[in-house]
Amino acid sequence: MRIAVFSDIHSNYVALDACIDYIRQHKVEQIIFLGDNISDCPTPQLTLSRIRELNQDYKTIHVRGNREEYFIDYEDGKSNDWTYSSYKGSLLYTYEQLKHEDIREFRQMENHKVIQFEGMDGLKLVHGSPHSSRELLHAGGDNTNTYLQQMPVNVMLSGHTHRQFTYRYKDKLLVNPGSIGVAIGKPRSANFAMLEWKKDGWNVELVTIPFDYEKLKKHFLSSSLMEKAMWWPRCILQSMETGVNVGPLCAKKAFDLAKADEIEIVDGTIPEKYWDRAAELIGVKKFSL
Repeated sequence: MRIAVFSDIHSNYVALDACIDYIRQHKVEQIIFLGDNISDCPTPQLTLSRIRELNQDYKTIHVRGNREEYFIDYEDGKSNDWTYSSYKGSLLYTYEQLKHEDIREFRQMENHKVIQFEGMDGLKLVHGSPHSSRELLHAGGDNTNTYLQQMPVNVMLSGHTHRQFTYRYKDKLLVNPGSIGVAIGKPRSANFAMLEWKKDGWNVELVTIPFDYEKLKKHFLSSSLMEKAMWWPRCILQSMETGVNVGPLCAKKAFDLAKADEIEIVDGTIPEKYWDRAAELIGVKKFSL
């Protein structure tokens, strides 16, 4: 059995198309999605339509990411601070393009699950960790080792960090397929994983392929996302161009600048002028038409 593991597509249907072309040529039988299928890029509906086509063509298994959780919570009125800004403008932009059926599908996804196959080792599926979709699992981390030791199967699949790697702890294996949509590492590339069962266990292949970044950039520059989410989509574009996770760097710099001015930060909302200064200091491009 050959399985593709997709994670963190983040509305990048262009990169997803490249991955679909690859798996169609490599006789994949199943696809596992580890969540964060949408947000950050300006084409959520194109991305969701691709995923629904894959649901028809393949046996697919989904777990929910933190982004799907954000949209469920917003729909349920648990978040009311989304405004057009560098902080949450991208989330609001995406939410306004979602349909009720999209949210309903997100609700049907589990946060984590174990899947079993006859005659093969089972797999533990999470977005972040078994405890939280927002928890980061890094190679060698104490929390990583604890979760691996506790799980009832030998292999865990986890995304969220956007960094592609495998990590073994004793007899347990963690596989992070990386991100299809905003991969950290090789610029202008999409990352995912392929698993194939051999008689002695799962064989893991980490796949990195290029995608048409210029095509995606045109979607960004012609969309209202650039205006509504201000610096965030520019950080996303620069992350794709460089392979560096620019968004968190810019957010941290903006936070530090605001705290240095003794600005009270409520619910993570940083005044936009500090995002402006942070973007200038770390060299985020404006990416205007």
